[in-house]
Amino acid sequence: MQTEGDRVVAGDAFREAVSPTIDAVRALVDEIESVDERHGALPDVKSQAMAEIAADSDWGQRSDWDNPLRDTHSFGAMTLVAARDYARAFAQTLDTDATPVYAHMVVARSALEASVVSAWLNQPGIEVAERVRRGLCEQLYSAMELVRLKLEDDARERVERWKAIAMDLGWTAITNRSKPVVESTTRPSVPRGIDELIVGDGKWSLGRVEWSFLSALSHVTWYGLRQALPESAPDDLTGMATVAYGTSSRSVLVQALCVMRALRRTATRRFVLVGWEDEGWERASRAAAHHELGLLRAHVSAGAAARPGGSGSTAGT
Repeated sequence: MQTEGDRVVAGDAFREAVSPTIDAVRALVDEIESVDERHGALPDVKSQAMAEIAADSDWGQRSDWDNPLRDTHSFGAMTLVAARDYARAFAQTLDTDATPVYAHMVVARSALEASVVSAWLNQPGIEVAERVRRGLCEQLYSAMELVRLKLEDDARERVERWKAIAMDLGWTAITNRSKPVVESTTRPSVPRGIDELIVGDGKWSLGRVEWSFLSALSHVTWYGLRQALPESAPDDLTGMATVAYGTSSRSVLVQALCVMRALRRTATRRFVLVGWEDEGWERASRAAAHHELGLLRAHVSAGAAARPGGSGSTAGT
């Protein structure tokens, strides 16, 4: 079953409702990829990234890590590749004859997490030492995951090597938590990162709600799965029961709004850092922001209409 707002609709009508946003997500992803192709692998000579690279040889002499800044820049680049890849897959899951019920939400979760990590790694304006600490956190986090998953025999040795590198650089590395801590630097909280990318500075609860909901779907919990059921469905299904389930355009477009805004702002951080904010990106960024604003207005309008005393149509965007 597919719904547009509160109405059950046929496949073609549902696709018509979401297709402009699918196109907008794809256009954003394509332009991010095009910026990479236009500028190649090197940052602009006047960029912060190039200034950091100039300091790489000095940092490389302090420990057994030869190119800490180049490596951290590479992590930032690849996490952005992952974020845009997930965003493209999100759009592709919806551009089919068989509209997904849950799959697009799971991909949206990955897109948001990748965006948060990439934005953290690519953040412009931070000190060189902080950039190195963030890259070191990524090296340690990867090694710790290998230990946890028992994928490679020398995983523990890798953890100890990166802890020794941290010590050579004058820092303490803590690895007895879920995420490593180098001095006070650690991988960002995904809920807080979602808040920062989507709504900006301040105390918000959007990130926590969004992350909890998408995680519930990824972990196949009843709380997450029941979101596809109508509000009239019982909270606790027992015995034999037959209920309708499906995807609403409103739900899809809310997730698309979050994915687009997080990806756009993450890419902007990367392009500021490496000096790639050209006219093509400025146009694409403005177009994406304009589409996001339209989605936000439609969502707020639909929410107001659905409340008692509200006015307007209850159909989805």
